[in-house]
Amino acid sequence: MANIDPNLSADAASRPSRVGCVSYLNSKPLIENLQDHPGLWIHFDVPSKLIDSLLKNDVDIALCPVIDYFRHQSDLAVVPAGGICSAGQTFTVRLYSRTPLEKITRIHADVDSHTSIVLLQVLMDELFNIKPQLVPYDARQEIAEHHPLIDAPAMLLIGDKVVTDGPSMLDYPHQLDLGQAWNKLTGLPFVFAVWMARQKTPLGDLPALLAKQRELNDPKRDEIARRYAPKHHWPEDLAVRYLCTLLHFKIGQAEISAMQLFAQKASRLGLVPPPSPVVLRSIA
Repeated sequence: MANIDPNLSADAASRPSRVGCVSYLNSKPLIENLQDHPGLWIHFDVPSKLIDSLLKNDVDIALCPVIDYFRHQSDLAVVPAGGICSAGQTFTVRLYSRTPLEKITRIHADVDSHTSIVLLQVLMDELFNIKPQLVPYDARQEIAEHHPLIDAPAMLLIGDKVVTDGPSMLDYPHQLDLGQAWNKLTGLPFVFAVWMARQKTPLGDLPALLAKQRELNDPKRDEIARRYAPKHHWPEDLAVRYLCTLLHFKIGQAEISAMQLFAQKASRLGLVPPPSPVVLRSIA
């Protein structure tokens, strides 16, 4: 159970620590078994909505898209207890196009992750010197309502839907894995989401608890992948490769440097304010 911080109000001290996270397969190595800790309340939402929960004080800590940190940097701090990172191919953040990538003029962009949309814009500019028009597209809602994906010349899809509902190479012969493209461009990993909190929110030992849970889950990623693959409609072997090989979940200096570089590139395009150095909350 998380310790009660003496600076908390009586109301805050009497309630559970509130953790916001996503339910995607890629979050499981960070959150598996968190629900077993007494004194924690877990709130699930899509990545793009978790930042609102954090800023409105509906949660104490949340696994938020990295770009949201740089959009609200004066209020937030990164809690380096874990994140969702790739050091190359990520597989679930993918651009599909019917035309060669350098000729794209318009992209229907999945709204589930703010970070991936900005990464798309950075890569289109740096790799192809183009700035396509972006059309917000709620692919998750379309799939939930059993509608076919929009018949667009180009689209960005994010998350489990890339595996379960993504279009084929036959329909979209030109594809780009955004994590892989970033790594090739910069030589750095990419951090899609990271634990973050408001700078002044007392967290007690919640950061240490989250870091410890990640450490406990890390050697069990194969087991976690096999357990959740059917629930998320993933082929089991692909789920294992995804969680055990393609992604990693520890935040170190390379990941912090990658976050800072991403913010600098996004800022040059006017997508975030000029970034300050990343502020870290202690996990001790």
